[in-house]
Amino acid sequence: MHPPALSRPAQLTKHNRIVHLTHFDSGTAASMSAERRHKHDPHPGTTLRTVRWGEEIETVRRLFKDYRAWLAAHVEPTPASALKSAPGLAIVDKLIAELPGAYGPHRGDVILAFAGGEVVACGALRELAPRLGEMKRVYVRADHRGPGFGPRLTQAVLDRAKELGYAKVRVDTLASMTAAIEFYQEMGFVPTPAFWPHPAPGALYFERTLE
Repeated sequence: MHPPALSRPAQLTKHNRIVHLTHFDSGTAASMSAERRHKHDPHPGTTLRTVRWGEEIETVRRLFKDYRAWLAAHVEPTPASALKSAPGLAIVDKLIAELPGAYGPHRGDVILAFAGGEVVACGALRELAPRLGEMKRVYVRADHRGPGFGPRLTQAVLDRAKELGYAKVRVDTLASMTAAIEFYQEMGFVPTPAFWPHPAPGALYFERTLE
């Protein structure tokens, strides 16, 4: 599940894998085309690149913990739903403790976004099966959200998946997150059967074939 197309793909450079990043406001997904979102970039200086695990593991851990807090706030509105979501949050806690784990070389990676020398967002990738990846932990810091962000960050994760040899990438989200569902469809994702027993009732699953 993720908090949230492009006029051109976001390409990672060969050596530093750095690209400019735009912003995305889920509330404008229905009214703005992908090209318009790309052109209306309020933060043209924001860049993104792949993580440097030797130096930035604690940075990733902090972002993943922020994501975990966001997730808990969105799936624990009642004691009953909190009980159902506990297994999923336990999975997140385990992955955080074991970093880099599934997101490390050579079948996974994390894309970090930077603005003003600070890390403001991340998107992760891991292997589900040979040639099949999963996009996870797409998180944007609250003070850096806005139009155009999601498409570029998501595209960078997809580009990295292609570099790693994946033919398809999957993602899941909640049925209540209508803007995220519409966004994934705009990005070329199509519905797919459940590929893991999501603890949140009504979870939806999507898949994107990489060209």
